[in-house]
Amino acid sequence: MTMPRQTRRLVLACAGLLLASGPLRAADTAPPAGRVMDLSYEVYLGGMHIFSMDVDMALRPDGYSVAAAGGTRGMIGWIYKWDVKVAAEGQDQAGDIRPLVYQSALDWQKNPRVTRLAFTGNGAYDVQRTPPPEPDPDDDNSLPSQLPENTVDPLSLAVVATRALAANGQCAQTLPVFDGKRRYDLTIKDLGEATIAPNRYSIYHGPATRCGFTMERISGFNKKYSRSRQWDADSDAPPTIWMAQVHEGVPPVPVRYEGAIALGNMVVHLTKAEVRREQAAIAP
Repeated sequence: MTMPRQTRRLVLACAGLLLASGPLRAADTAPPAGRVMDLSYEVYLGGMHIFSMDVDMALRPDGYSVAAAGGTRGMIGWIYKWDVKVAAEGQDQAGDIRPLVYQSALDWQKNPRVTRLAFTGNGAYDVQRTPPPEPDPDDDNSLPSQLPENTVDPLSLAVVATRALAANGQCAQTLPVFDGKRRYDLTIKDLGEATIAPNRYSIYHGPATRCGFTMERISGFNKKYSRSRQWDADSDAPPTIWMAQVHEGVPPVPVRYEGAIALGNMVVHLTKAEVRREQAAIAP
C-alpha cells in the first residue's frame, strides 16, 4: 500500500477547503472578540481511516488567527508517518481582511519541511523554505512575480470565504490563493440545501448548505497533477463541503467534505465542535 504525493497534497488541500468555509466572519458579522472554536475532523479514503485534524480559530476586533494540526492514522499511519502543522495570522481592518503570515510545517517520513510566507503589501511577499527545495523536473517551480489584489493564504481564506455565506446565505465567490509555492484561484459555488442523516462517524446531523469547489491552477503544481481534471468545473463529482450551525451564537462550520480522487472517495467528518473564550495575555 502506498500513499503517493498526490494523495498527500489532496489531504492538505482538503484541510484548506474545510477551512475555506470555516467559522469566522469578518466585520459586523463577527462573533464576540476573544472567542475560539475548537474543531476536530477525521478523514477517510475508500472507507479507510487515514488522517485526523484539529483546528483552532480565533477572531479579535482587529485581527484573526487560525491554526490546524493533523497526522496520518490507522493502517496508513502505521506505514507512513505524515504530520502537518499550519498557522496563519492577519489583520481585520473594518472588514478588509489582510493576511500577514502563513506557515506550514510538513513532516513526511521524518523529513521535515517548513515554509514561511509573509505578505509584505501591494502584492509583494517573502517566502522562506527550510530546507531549500531540491529541483524536481516534474514540478512547476516558478513563483509569481506579483500577487493579485486580495490574495489570501489557505487559512486566511477561512475568514474571507464566510462573508458571502453570512451576508446572503450563499457561499458563491472566487478568491486568489497562494501558499508560498502554489498559486491558484478557488471558485466556490452554492449547491443549495441538503440534510445530513445521522451516522456513527459525525457529531452532526440535520440541515446544511452545500458548497462546491473548483480550482484554476496558476503555478507551482506538479505538472502531471496540473493536467488532472480532478478539480475542474466539468468534473462529475466536484469536491463538496456541507456547512451547518452546530452551536447557537456562532456562524456555520464545515460538518462534512466529500470528493473523489484516483484512489477512491475521500470523506471528512466533523467529530468535535467546542467554543471557548480566548485567554487574555498576562502582562510581564
